Amino acid sequence: MVSARYLLVFLLVLNWPAVTQTAPSAALPADPLELATGATLKVANPENRALVLNLLERARQNGGELYAAGGPAFHLKLSFTSGGQSRYTGPGEMEEIHYSPNTFWRWTARLGDYSQVRVFQYGTPYDEKTPGPIPLRVQMVRGAAIWPMANVRPGTMIRMASAQWRGMELMCALLSGGDGVGAAQGRQWQEREYCVDTKSALLRIYSEAPGIYTIYDYDNALHFHGRSLARQISIVESGDTVLQIHVESLEDVGAADPSLFTPSKEMLARGPGIVLIPAEWIPAFGTAPAGHTGNVDPVVVHASIDDQGKVIEAEALQNSDPGLSNAALSFVKSSTYPPRRLARGPVQTEAFINVEFGAAR
Repeated sequence: MVSARYLLVFLLVLNWPAVTQTAPSAALPADPLELATGATLKVANPENRALVLNLLERARQNGGELYAAGGPAFHLKLSFTSGGQSRYTGPGEMEEIHYSPNTFWRWTARLGDYSQVRVFQYGTPYDEKTPGPIPLRVQMVRGAAIWPMANVRPGTMIRMASAQWRGMELMCALLSGGDGVGAAQGRQWQEREYCVDTKSALLRIYSEAPGIYTIYDYDNALHFHGRSLARQISIVESGDTVLQIHVESLEDVGAADPSLFTPSKEMLARGPGIVLIPAEWIPAFGTAPAGHTGNVDPVVVHASIDDQGKVIEAEALQNSDPGLSNAALSFVKSSTYPPRRLARGPVQTEAFINVEFGAAR
């Protein structure tokens, strides 16, 4: 069987003339973790798309896609340290026992003054404490450790670039929702990025937006039913490590103890808990600060949004220009987004709000 590494080389050589030469409107800020900085290839025909999507699916299955349909029941324990702009900083921990979404499922989390015990009854969450916002850092930990490739969808637009990182050959797949992306050089603002080791088919770096990078370290990896789970996961924002996650253990579980998964009368009386929605992109347009000089580049604001469209937490991912970063944060925090609610209860969405500025007043 031809390896993914040579398929990547074949694609790049065979299709290089098909690379479009349109220049990007605004270059991304320099970041050592941004690997897709060179020439890119738009992957359009079905055969080539299938090759790239197959490598991404292998990375999903090889790594920590613990919620894959038909996957084994598991007991996961991890610890983490939170920092950065979040109000929730310091050490934390999380534990999950999961049989299937529609049978037995329970997780607990602690970070700072936040703690919660959550059980699921037929897929609906119920909380031990009064339901309220879940810290953004907790939502990030769950996304990085349990469903890092939830936003890889077959119908998306794909561009690709090759990269070298720590002695490995990587394929960086750049995914976006429309056909407006056409830069020959590097990633553009609206693209998600998944950089996969073409030899091992393991996800190495995932970036939902420019300025935030999740790094997977498989030294001393945990092996579980054919999966290789990174032991260490780091999330870096604008050059600063804001989450350091250590996977303590991942084990099989025996027969379920129904008492661990049955919501109490008090839980049921409180009603369903908040459902966490994976990362979504939101475009936004603001006005640059009065008197601002220099480049007026976009700023991506990473936020959590409640089911009424109110911003719960927010942090800027580009901080080289404090004036623009503060303006973007202020704009996002004062905005209200379309309300969203599921039939089974309230939701909390992790959002990446791409603020583009017009001319300064």
